[in-house]
Amino acid sequence: MASPTVTLVAASPNPAVSGQSVTLTATVTPHPPATGTPTGSVAFVIGGTGGGTFTQPLTGGAATFITSGPGAGSHTVTATYNGDTNFATSTSAPLTQVVNPANSRTTISSNPNPSEAGTLVDFVAFVEAIPPGDGTPTGTVTFTLTNGVGTITINTTVDTNGFAFVEVPLSAGNWDVDAFYAGDANFGASGVSEYTQVVTEPESGTVTTTVS
Repeated sequence: MASPTVTLVAASPNPAVSGQSVTLTATVTPHPPATGTPTGSVAFVIGGTGGGTFTQPLTGGAATFITSGPGAGSHTVTATYNGDTNFATSTSAPLTQVVNPANSRTTISSNPNPSEAGTLVDFVAFVEAIPPGDGTPTGTVTFTLTNGVGTITINTTVDTNGFAFVEVPLSAGNWDVDAFYAGDANFGASGVSEYTQVVTEPESGTVTTTVS
């Protein structure tokens, strides 16, 4: 008859942030008075977004699984030892793994700068995760451009690489440009300001006179 076992599961770090690697460790021990070292495998079950069932080998009575998949929120984690010839199966008590939204950082650039009045200026905002967070933020960026007289506001979507683009013609003068990322389920909001776009008056055309 197979001896009973006790399975425990732990997570580090806990809490974590979105995209951060979390190490799950399951330990399986014989229930006294049984002795020995269980072999076989452990199935880690992670609930919620980005979770699933992941089976890992048991070595020296322990099994580990490293994941960065779970999204922001609380996730129930259990570990089930699948048993072997000498030891019976057992399941750990549920563990709550907390994943908080990661911090983000937004930067901005433009091309050309300076530019001529009336010509199109390309503005680019780049949104990235701040370590230990990882992944690509989604959602929208709001560009706000002001020259002290008028204000232009443009909302645009962050692409799959974390970039947001707008193209706009501007009148002559110095324009203050802000870019604000609104955040999503896994990443917090962030913004950048104090960026100046210099727009000059168009150069006057040169008239060439031919004397015969």
